[in-house]
Amino acid sequence: MKLAPDPFSSRRDTLAFIVCLLLSVAALLAPPPVQDAVATTFIRTVLAPFLLLQEQAEVIKVSRSRYAQVVGLRDSMVVRALEAVGLEEENEELRGLLALSDRLGIQHVSAEALRAASPVSGFVTLLSAGSDAGIEPKAPVVTVGGLAGVVQSVSAHRSVALLWTHPDFRVSAMTLDGSAFGIVAPRGAEGPNTLLLELRGVPYQQELPPGTMIYTSGLGGATGVYPRGIPIGTVLAVGAEEVGWSRTYVLRPAVPPGAVSHVIVLVGTALDLSGAFAQDGNP
Repeated sequence: MKLAPDPFSSRRDTLAFIVCLLLSVAALLAPPPVQDAVATTFIRTVLAPFLLLQEQAEVIKVSRSRYAQVVGLRDSMVVRALEAVGLEEENEELRGLLALSDRLGIQHVSAEALRAASPVSGFVTLLSAGSDAGIEPKAPVVTVGGLAGVVQSVSAHRSVALLWTHPDFRVSAMTLDGSAFGIVAPRGAEGPNTLLLELRGVPYQQELPPGTMIYTSGLGGATGVYPRGIPIGTVLAVGAEEVGWSRTYVLRPAVPPGAVSHVIVLVGTALDLSGAFAQDGNP
């Protein structure tokens, strides 16, 4: 059922339209002073809330713009601060390598470690120097902290270094006073995920307290490429033992694999380098 249109509603609309039209004509014909007074009154009453909302919207817009600028400036400063920290750490490392280079007393080559992009990148690293600089396979690779690995293969301008995280890595080791000897190898079968070493084959009667630094011994067949006295790691705890026979000790590596960025490759012959590394704070 449809409702009949309200005749009074239509009349009210028509009347409102006529009134607005008459007011518009009167405003146009009124003298300028009257027009200004009416406009001022209209602005201060009817339009005042809308003008206030517009003003607040502009303030919020400007505030957001300034906030975005401040956030951008803060982020830029954070990035620069991080870059500065990285540069400071790199400079500190390079200064340490220069000091170590002066103390070594044998022929060596400085190189940058270029991390290889491959599934075995945790085991090996590419060095920025090769046979043209005198590097040969089995040359020890060291950093300020100690032994990082050994050169595996060499080309004219590049060489590949096998890090201590490689499952095939082995080195004959000892305590600084030579009272205990053993073989150091990566701990477990997880390779670089373990990030620890093991000192194996230590005679059972030789007890090594935690904190004891372990060095290369310079002894034994293929492991004899390492001169004596290069730090390898620090004893953490006993890993395993065969009662009456031998003990295996867990070591914290002297050189974290992720920190290998600049290295020194030993290309000369030396019997004992303990004096060079002892000045770095090792016992």
